[in-house]
Amino acid sequence: MRLHRPVSICTDKAPTYRKVIREINHDYDPHFNSVTHIGRKYLNNRIESEHAALKRLLGYRQIFRSLRSAQATLAGIETKRTLKRDHIHNKQPRVKGEIAFMHQLFQEAA
Repeated sequence: MRLHRPVSICTDKAPTYRKVIREINHDYDPHFNSVTHIGRKYLNNRIESEHAALKRLLGYRQIFRSLRSAQATLAGIETKRTLKRDHIHNKQPRVKGEIAFMHQLFQEAA
């Protein structure tokens, strides 16, 4: 049971949600549309948001020929994302620091 009135509901753009949101609005207050519908697919949750950027980067038709190539590609993308978000301790500043870190990281892996 909800203890408070929802302000907005994030869903994909399926037309069936309009009816449900109308019913929710009617249950709370029939004269006022208090709940708004946000029809953006990837705002729904953080996991969807995270892999949406990856899907955009790889393309929807990206097919890997082996699991090993998929793992290597995704590991490289996640490493680059980690660098850009500054989730690394003792990183040297700017692009030179990123290059040095990547070189060190992949040299250790090889």
